[in-house]
Amino acid sequence: MPRPLSIELRPFHASDTAFFAGMASDERVTRFIGDGQPWEQQTIQDRVSAALRQDLLDIVGATRWYLATEANESVGIVVSSRKDDGVEVGYWVSPENWGRGIAGAMVDGALASIPKDYGTSQLIARVDQANAASAKLLTRRGFQLSSNHDGLNLYTLA
Repeated sequence: MPRPLSIELRPFHASDTAFFAGMASDERVTRFIGDGQPWEQQTIQDRVSAALRQDLLDIVGATRWYLATEANESVGIVVSSRKDDGVEVGYWVSPENWGRGIAGAMVDGALASIPKDYGTSQLIARVDQANAASAKLLTRRGFQLSSNHDGLNLYTLA
């Protein structure tokens, strides 16, 4: 597999909304997210508004999104959200960049920055049982399967 160029993560800005909306309305991307369907415009706007709110990170529900770029081109989004049991990490890669190792590089960047941002190393990820690629990516980075609920496997960072 060819190695991607350096992946940079930076805070998500309102100007990144169109890039995110393109992924959120693409059934290939949303296949393993929520109900598996492309998102409605109102859902996209609600999620973007929450991401831009900049709540205090010690409050359950606080979120931070990060735009992933390669050579100044948007390639994906990393999302993080404070939950009762840790900080949930998720990632979306634009389909034209699939198969290049972008997701792994994004998660590596997230593992370096999110614990510092939130002040905790308790990281979790929820993965659709059918998403074997995501499960493999996480386990390669030290996450362990800890439970299953409603068709989602919960992984915790060991």
